[in-house]
Amino acid sequence: MVSYAVSIRNARPIVNDLSLDREGFKLIKHKASSVSEPDPEIMAQKYLAEMVPFIKDYFNASRVTTVDVGGVTVRSIDESSVARAWGGKNQRTLRNFGAGFAHVDYAPVACPLVAARDAQLQGIEIRPYSRLMIIQAWRALSPPPQDFPLAFCDASSILPADLFETYQRKYGTSIRTLFLHHNPAHRWYYLPELNSDEFFMFKGYDSDKHYDPRSAHAMFDNRHAYPNAKPRKSVEARFYVYYD
Repeated sequence: MVSYAVSIRNARPIVNDLSLDREGFKLIKHKASSVSEPDPEIMAQKYLAEMVPFIKDYFNASRVTTVDVGGVTVRSIDESSVARAWGGKNQRTLRNFGAGFAHVDYAPVACPLVAARDAQLQGIEIRPYSRLMIIQAWRALSPPPQDFPLAFCDASSILPADLFETYQRKYGTSIRTLFLHHNPAHRWYYLPELNSDEFFMFKGYDSDKHYDPRSAHAMFDNRHAYPNAKPRKSVEARFYVYYD
């Protein structure tokens, strides 16, 4: 890997113009009562109970399931935090680190296989579908500004040649994923004042190729702009959105 200095813009001025099908990410206003729960395991369970019906209604989907392996991740980017896992299948994890490199979590070829695998792990019947999306949600739990927030690259600024497939070892298995070559034309965005009543929604995959942008994302060190930024705590979740 090679490091590059890039400009990261404030997305707030254009937040109403962002599109999942163009930039690949957008900001959603949504209050979740579960985020005030101090126990991360209980919070993760309650969070899914709130988010699954919201995602289903938002997309008018036939059904929505969660990613069994790593479906909910609570991150506390703090040296005093201790990483731990719970659930018989390593289903949810409290982690004290983030991914500081530009990536898309799933390569397109991997997504139908990953979806089928997770359905099997959860004992869900594998049913035919006309369309499958993997929708990801990232919400900051700590007050702004956060020291290591998440930034997104505008998918419309990414050329096909900028992305390349590789493998990542996650949760005991190898998953084909996409990494990003540096291109000065890339446009990166984040929100310095993100709060817990809103979250970033972004696409990990869409089987409809007309609406399948590739928005890479990465954690970055925001203490250059905000030396007194608070240690980041966040929750992220992934959902399989099906249309029959």
